Amino acid sequence: MEGGDSPSWLTSPGDSPTAPTIFSGNTSNVDTQDISTVEIDKPADASASTMTNNTATEDDEKDLPGIILIMRLANMGVSIALMACSIFLMVTLPALSNWVLAVYATCGGLLICCLETQLKFLRVLIAVNFGFLFNSVWRFLFYLLLASVTWAYGNLFGKAISIALIVVAVMNTYILCRYPAYRKIRERIAEEEDKRIESRISNEIRNNAVNGAAASLRGRK
Repeated sequence: MEGGDSPSWLTSPGDSPTAPTIFSGNTSNVDTQDISTVEIDKPADASASTMTNNTATEDDEKDLPGIILIMRLANMGVSIALMACSIFLMVTLPALSNWVLAVYATCGGLLICCLETQLKFLRVLIAVNFGFLFNSVWRFLFYLLLASVTWAYGNLFGKAISIALIVVAVMNTYILCRYPAYRKIRERIAEEEDKRIESRISNEIRNNAVNGAAASLRGRK
């Protein structure tokens, strides 16, 4: 083969071969701006969604301390009313079946009341032995069970407590599902209360020790 008959991409190493095209036509009209816009908009939308979720979470955490206080008061109020209603029924010496139900309801109300005090040793004891109270579904069923017990008393006070238990049970379930950070914030508040109690006790012990030492020194003089 003579040099003039050889292809140009063999004889001219500096010239790169022209790749074959699958389609022909003018590609200068392709709107590259749309492609770049799509590539940029996706991260922007994701970051905006993340910022919105973070803002919503921060707002929820700001509202949670007040909600936790309301729920603690509601749970303690209904548990105290439950115990009062059950003890009143036991004092009247009802039928044996109602008396047994009243004892059970009193123990259940005492359990709820102890849980809502948020004292550390009680909280740990209840978590180990009555862990179902920390689950929204099982706690809801427990409240319904107590409501059915008080409804079986057959008096007006018992029916009122039964309705109140159902209302509080629905509120508990809604808040536990609506605010995922409810337990975390509640535990943090409980730990802060424990620290305040321990600090107050240590200060009282320190003050008593100082006063006792000062009194003993004055007695020696």
